Amino acid sequence: MSNFDEKIGRDQVFEDYLMRWGLRGDPFRLEMQSAEMFVPVQEEDLRRLKWVLSGGKLGVLTGGLGTGKTTLCEFLVASLREESLTAPESAKLVVPIFIHGAAYKSMDEVLRAMMLALEMDAGKDRASMFEVLRRWPWEHSERLAVVVDDIHESRVYPKDIGEFLRVLVDIPEITVLINGEPKRMEIFLNKVPALRDRVQVRVEIEPMSKKSLRELLDLRLKNAGCDDGSVLLTEKGFEAIYRASRGVPRRALKAASNALRYAARVDTPINDIAVKKGNRLSFFRRSL
Repeated sequence: MSNFDEKIGRDQVFEDYLMRWGLRGDPFRLEMQSAEMFVPVQEEDLRRLKWVLSGGKLGVLTGGLGTGKTTLCEFLVASLREESLTAPESAKLVVPIFIHGAAYKSMDEVLRAMMLALEMDAGKDRASMFEVLRRWPWEHSERLAVVVDDIHESRVYPKDIGEFLRVLVDIPEITVLINGEPKRMEIFLNKVPALRDRVQVRVEIEPMSKKSLRELLDLRLKNAGCDDGSVLLTEKGFEAIYRASRGVPRRALKAASNALRYAARVDTPINDIAVKKGNRLSFFRRSL
């Protein structure tokens, strides 16, 4: 039990509701716990990105706000770390690190973040920290995979961080994956043509079709233990979620989670009323 739960008590009504439907928890939370939680339309993107991290040089992931870029990258990093713990000794391992582009305003900060992620000395000067990366293929048997989230949000001068990444991908056994919004990513890459020319894999995540979103929500329910997912999430409830989210996964999951909690309070399946009340949609928004 968390400190929050200890102080104010657990939501027993919500937990009883989950238990009646066979759910082990909120199935619509944003985190991806396993590869089984990806629907077919996401699996191909996952395979391509994992290939570039495991054996390529440079990958670019783009998509609009809420389409799941960061979640996908975090899942890939977690999966590669897990594989490194269970792979046979003869396997080629990958050491993945994840850094947030928006968090840094200088190349020194970027390099320190990478050293900290690698559990190495981050107190050295810039040249010494870069030397650690330059010598990576000769001092380590594992491949290094660097994932930079929202690269265009970085406060580092674009040409500086772009040229740094260009040098990085030219080092043997180092892979880079960067993500961001499509238009801003193109602007960033056009400022560093040498980096743009090294891109091997481009993946763009788009809002889901109605069929794919339904598959995603049903899969979430199934993985959380609900055998009656189509009964718990009614067709009218799903239609309301799709209209509210316009197929954007983050919006859909948030809307479904809010609807689930409202449905628990009134003890109904997730219908269109639960979606509207749970998310407090205005009359204008509901009519669109």
